[in-house]
Amino acid sequence: MQTSDRETRRAERRARTRRRRFAALASVIGVGIVVVASVVVASGGSNAEPDPAPAPQAQASRSSTTAPTKTAPADPSPKGPSPQQIRPAVPGPAKVITEGPASAGRKVALTIDDGTCAACVDRILNVLEATGGKVTLFPNGTYGASWAPQAKRIRALVANGQVTLGNHTYSHGISTQIGARAFSADLQRNEDWIQKTFKLSGRPWFRPPYGDHNASIDAAAGALGYRKVIMWSGTVADSQPRSEGYILDAIDYWARPGSIILMHANYPATAKALPKIFRMLEKRRLEPVTLAELLSPS
Repeated sequence: MQTSDRETRRAERRARTRRRRFAALASVIGVGIVVVASVVVASGGSNAEPDPAPAPQAQASRSSTTAPTKTAPADPSPKGPSPQQIRPAVPGPAKVITEGPASAGRKVALTIDDGTCAACVDRILNVLEATGGKVTLFPNGTYGASWAPQAKRIRALVANGQVTLGNHTYSHGISTQIGARAFSADLQRNEDWIQKTFKLSGRPWFRPPYGDHNASIDAAAGALGYRKVIMWSGTVADSQPRSEGYILDAIDYWARPGSIILMHANYPATAKALPKIFRMLEKRRLEPVTLAELLSPS
């Protein structure tokens, strides 16, 4: 009976030992399987699942590197030839113009001749630069001392569309009295002076000094490429000294849609009145423009 009990206990101990060994072996095998499976997944085989989506921080980083960048706005400056660029003359019949066409709407052209007063020319340009106002200038080469120091400013205003530059002859003589041949020489001399001083052309705009012209003068101007003989529909009569009030009253009287108004850069009152002239036109819903705009409305 005792022998039987001892054998039974030995058998139970052997059984427990076998179970412990089996459990240990099973654990080792399980670890191996997990390692092999991990290697297979990491290898990215053809049957592997796609990568998980990146974490939010990674997504933000990727977006910041691929987002489209803003481009600088296009240069609004015109790419074509500059206004009044020097070109060969284009001869043709000259047309006498006293006012703008009906299609110009409520536009008005202020035109300023001569330039005997250097301080007046300077002040007029100051007003244009400060206000953005627009005028047409008809300088004479004989008054070059007033204009030459301002050449760079005038060229910039022409390029900016605030100024149209025309030819008023070099000597400011009475055209019909000197004759067509002498007139042609004087008109060309002023064109040469305009080109040299401003690096621009005055064509096709010609204003006869004192408004004096006839058919032969017009034909001579047209032969030199000056095909627009610019007269006026109103004047402030400032070729002689006037008060600022007189000039403003004249503008009030003459300003209407399509008007071409004659002024001069000869006495201080005109330059002093110019800012008020622009304000007066604005109140009357009239738009000051250059001759190029008045006569070529888009």
